[in-house]
Amino acid sequence: MFLLIFLLASYNSIASSSSILVDFTSHAIQPTPQAYIIEYSPPVGYPPSGSAVEGTTFHSLINGTISATEYTVSVSAILMDGTRQNVGELAVFSSPDAPTLDSIETTEHEATISYFPPQGQNITYHIEYYPEEHKEYSNAIDTKASLVRLRGLDSGTTFRLRIRSVYQGVFSQELIDSTFVTQGTANYDYSSSAELYSVRTLPPNFNLGLQTTTEMTSYEYSKEVEEEPSITTPLVSVITTTSSPEPSFFTSTELEQTTSNPITTETIPPSTTTSTEATTTVRRTTTTTTSSKPKAAPVEVNSGDLGEDHPTENSNALVDLSEMLQEYGHPSEVYLSDENEMLRLDWEAPENANCEAFFVNYTILTLSRPRSFSLATSDEHANIKMFPEHTLDIRVFCMLAGALSKTWWAHRIAHLSKPKALENARVAEVNTDEFYVASIKLMWDWPVYHDFERYKIVISYGIGRADSKEMEVTNKEEFVLLDKLEPSNQYSISVRNASTELSLTSKATQLEQVTAPIISSTVYPGQISSNSININFGDSDPEQGRFDYYLLTFSGNNKNISKKVEMEHEKSFTFTKLIPGKTYQFSVYTVYKGVKSRPVSADITTYPLKVNQLFPVVGKDYVVLYWDIENFADSDCRFRLSYNADNIPTVSVELKGASRHRFSGLKAEVYYTFTITVIMGIGQAAAESESEMITVAIPKGRLQPSIHRQGSRELVVGFDNDLSVFSLLNGSPDNFAIIVSDDTSLNDDNYELKSWFEVKDEDVWGAYRASPSTWNPFDSERVRRAAFTVGTDDCVKRNLDEPYCNGILRAGTDYRVKIRMYTDTKVAMETDWGKIEGAKNSDDEEEDEEEEEDDRRFPCHMYLNGCRRKAAVNRLSFIPFIISILITVLLF
Repeated sequence: MFLLIFLLASYNSIASSSSILVDFTSHAIQPTPQAYIIEYSPPVGYPPSGSAVEGTTFHSLINGTISATEYTVSVSAILMDGTRQNVGELAVFSSPDAPTLDSIETTEHEATISYFPPQGQNITYHIEYYPEEHKEYSNAIDTKASLVRLRGLDSGTTFRLRIRSVYQGVFSQELIDSTFVTQGTANYDYSSSAELYSVRTLPPNFNLGLQTTTEMTSYEYSKEVEEEPSITTPLVSVITTTSSPEPSFFTSTELEQTTSNPITTETIPPSTTTSTEATTTVRRTTTTTTSSKPKAAPVEVNSGDLGEDHPTENSNALVDLSEMLQEYGHPSEVYLSDENEMLRLDWEAPENANCEAFFVNYTILTLSRPRSFSLATSDEHANIKMFPEHTLDIRVFCMLAGALSKTWWAHRIAHLSKPKALENARVAEVNTDEFYVASIKLMWDWPVYHDFERYKIVISYGIGRADSKEMEVTNKEEFVLLDKLEPSNQYSISVRNASTELSLTSKATQLEQVTAPIISSTVYPGQISSNSININFGDSDPEQGRFDYYLLTFSGNNKNISKKVEMEHEKSFTFTKLIPGKTYQFSVYTVYKGVKSRPVSADITTYPLKVNQLFPVVGKDYVVLYWDIENFADSDCRFRLSYNADNIPTVSVELKGASRHRFSGLKAEVYYTFTITVIMGIGQAAAESESEMITVAIPKGRLQPSIHRQGSRELVVGFDNDLSVFSLLNGSPDNFAIIVSDDTSLNDDNYELKSWFEVKDEDVWGAYRASPSTWNPFDSERVRRAAFTVGTDDCVKRNLDEPYCNGILRAGTDYRVKIRMYTDTKVAMETDWGKIEGAKNSDDEEEDEEEEEDDRRFPCHMYLNGCRRKAAVNRLSFIPFIISILITVLLF
């Protein structure tokens, strides 16, 4: 019940500040007709189009018109015999809305005035200013600028400022009436003389650094006086306007009436002030009503308002949407569109709703005090006034038998402000492909929330301003590609956010972009070495596409080098001081007006350095190759290893990230030639180094050294000088290495072996060399067998002359030992791993105790006199007994 009372409450009519004065005196006919019918387009105003005036009246004032608009007025006469005769057609311009003051900034002799223009185009401004209470010093100017600077003003003086909008010679009914005070001390007496002021308008694109922006938060409307119940069509009497120094068009009025006294209202809204100005917006409206003959039948549904052509205002509070949803259910959609500068509302009621008419209620939410208006219609659409920069709450109800029905309703929040402009619109990339088709990639920052049903992105583009094409973006994309463009041409691009329903668009973001030129050159290398590259490129045909010059870029060594090359210059360049085995990229562009074409590139790798030498370790039917990486750019270093022999096919393998490789299954007493090549670079940019080769003979014999324990921390190793294992075909013996390991599965017996110092602190030692680096027991031909005891040295500190040390072993650990002979040709030959023969001694209990003690002892170098022996331990056991006897003798 409360909702029905709210929707059908009392209404007050709206009167716009714009009006037109229709004067058809020159078209009057004789004899005097019964009445004149006044019709106008667009049909927005009051009295509505088709209203009648008495036959003796030749003027009519139409209020509530669309501001700054050309109206076409047709006048026809109803003759005495009831026939209708066309009298004439007039073109009348409605008055514009007044501008809105933004700010006034003053100095001692200047004032900068900023104001917001009203809706409409081709609007000028009439500015009048004079010292307060001295209008005789008035100055007036006309300008199209919305930012004006007044100069030559007296300091410390209060000035009166009045600004009106002018459209086609018609002044606005409202005006800006404000005062401002210049800075400084007043030093002029206006009562004695007169002084002229000079004024200069600023250019349209002037931007004041101190300018402040005040958002318009409300519209002000003057209220028309309600008609008497007996009057159905108001007749407006003529209003005569006289001009004066102040452009006020309602100073004096002459009213003619027939049956009733004229009713005049004047509405002056509250003034708006700031810290530096006092502003008053004045509106003067004069209306009169007279009786006339009834007009044509009104709309079918009489809801108590003035119908669709003139909505009524409701001062009651807006019902909360949640209450509406509880009472009426989920609403249907209201669709918006533009129609003759009006806002058209459309909706679709279901057939089962059985609506005889519709009741439309809309509220302007963005006013400082929201105001509601209502109208009734029998159609599924209605036209209301456009409220730019405002938000409307629109509700449509179904009416049945003159009352509101709860069977159906529609709802819409309509934002009539301009959409938010896209931020950071930019050209992300320009490109012209190998088929000479150009494209431009656009990107922008999307708003936090973008309704793709209500808004779309419109992109207009073309060469210059002519022949423009347009495309729409209706879903969120990372970028938009403008393709099928002409190379080496400047395109004008406009990006704006637009409503999908109304003609509301954001401020366009303008971009100017030159498309990329074509390129038909090729890039190819000349001579290449390990530290230099010669690069060449061909010409591009200027007749196929214009460009200014070439640009050669070189990428590598953590820096980029660019070189501008004129079209007629030599196109061959050599780059030196490069890194061996590194891939460098060379790219060539054509450039037109600073825009580069697509790159034509070549990846070229300098020749890598070869390995210095291959280090082979030869065993029974196998060879293990070791090498060192010499290249600095070794992140993508690969190796191709191969071997061949007489009557044996070549075997090849390619490795990456390795420094050793084992070839197995080789034949004894055969010379094999092993080759290694370094490869760097990928794909077509791969480059190979020179090859390194070595030839070795595979021995036929096999040997295992004999290993015996000597205590718990020493091993005795014996082996023969077997020439079938240590073949002289690979070179003369230089030294022999005793290799010890507690875990042979680690496979860490490299060509260069670790020392005891490197492994002693590890949990698992792995392979290390126990013999000195120069040890050669077979330096005489008479020596046929050699022996070596492992673990005999204290190894207190390292010796710079000898890196290896024969340190003690860990007790209770199983070790394996093999012998490797190094030749004077850097070829190594080795035996198989030997195992410890027999178990540790267990017959002598004293030895067991000593072993247990030794298990807990520290290394020998930790003791002052070296490792403790069993006899020493026994002698030391009597010391406490002797000391106790001496103490007893002394006491007694």
